[in-house]
Amino acid sequence: MIKFVEPIVGLDKERHRYPTFSYTVGDNKQIEALIPFSSEIKFNMFVRDMNNKEVNPKTKKDGLCIFMKGAPERILNRCSKILINGEERPFDDQARKDVNDAND
Repeated sequence: MIKFVEPIVGLDKERHRYPTFSYTVGDNKQIEALIPFSSEIKFNMFVRDMNNKEVNPKTKKDGLCIFMKGAPERILNRCSKILINGEERPFDDQARKDVNDAND
């Protein structure tokens, strides 16, 4: 994915534009909202702030977005919905079978 996107948009520019969300706890300790990749969990996840005009995001409209990448079986078993032709639908048994068949 990185090799595909880099020549189109420039990853450093996009990462700077949409930083990993972080929040403050306790005595001003900054926590980044991310789970780094490990071979044990076989995925990584991070939350990007897609609306840097909102300083204290609280709702979906405030621009926080979760990104996950990793082994399909680790990602798909965490999904409850799927987007098909712009429509959000339940990720039911048939949809799971269709996605797994396409992946195979």
